[in-house]
Amino acid sequence: MRVAIVGCGRIAHELESDALRYKPCTHLGALKNLQRRDRSLQVIGFCDAAPERAVSAAGFMRADGARVTTDYKEILDLEPELLIIAASTAIHHKILLAAIAAGVNRIVAEKPLVTTKAEVSQLRRAIQSSKSVILPNYERRYHDKYIALQRLIQNERRSPAYRAFFAAGGSSLYADKKSSDEGVLLHDTTHLVDLAQFLFGTVTAHRVIAGERRHLLYLKHKNGSEGIVETSLGVGAFHLELQVMRQNERITVGNGFTQREKIVASPHYRRLRGYAPARRTNDKPMTVAINPFMRLYREALYGKPDNGHFFDALANVEMLYARRSR
Repeated sequence: MRVAIVGCGRIAHELESDALRYKPCTHLGALKNLQRRDRSLQVIGFCDAAPERAVSAAGFMRADGARVTTDYKEILDLEPELLIIAASTAIHHKILLAAIAAGVNRIVAEKPLVTTKAEVSQLRRAIQSSKSVILPNYERRYHDKYIALQRLIQNERRSPAYRAFFAAGGSSLYADKKSSDEGVLLHDTTHLVDLAQFLFGTVTAHRVIAGERRHLLYLKHKNGSEGIVETSLGVGAFHLELQVMRQNERITVGNGFTQREKIVASPHYRRLRGYAPARRTNDKPMTVAINPFMRLYREALYGKPDNGHFFDALANVEMLYARRSR
């Protein structure tokens, strides 16, 4: 398999030096691991607007003889079978359109794929006559605890309700291409919307209440589930969590933990029920077998993916920007 990458910064390979993250935690980190078992896997091109980053990425992969360039069109001329788009958010859409037009078979693209509703429409039109398959990188879909939670929800007799919450000290909800500010909605909240799509299925209705520093997205799903995705800015802590309200318990999942609270007779009110003390567990140690990046690339390289997640990712932006005119 001939692979090329556009964008050679943090998520391409640089985060592998972060001691706090599980490994591999980047696109090239996963490919480097897979190369140990698959000698036919070759990274043939590296592109970045900063040439030293492209050179560094090629060195990380020990890809002697690979094309190193600042022009993504030169990468497409190599006719890669798999293209990785890990460039800055503002140009994801532009590179995706060019890759689809060039007939690249499979594309792994960093989120968000687009930053405007107009770009959503352009990509939908472009993919209609293409054989390209696009896999957006929302790594939580490939995490053990969310896969297990999806199975649990699918076996429910009654569709559960949920609440997702993200809080941070970000300065803006929305993306601004002029300042290269991705905006909190498309950088962080988008992960929670993707999880809602993954766990509860197709969204059939949505509503938005938006202010300058608060954003509420109501979602209704085909399976009957309903939920709220809430974003708050100006909060000191960085916090992301999802609560699922089942008939007999409340499950809360976040970065690094799962918390379960059984529903029991209330100690304060007759004939009412409440939550028992929470039972909290930390995520089990990450191994290569269950690593989200490894799962993503096993699917991209050896699986039979379709464009279902691609269309979810486009709808994700449409819903988050539902109250925005552009």
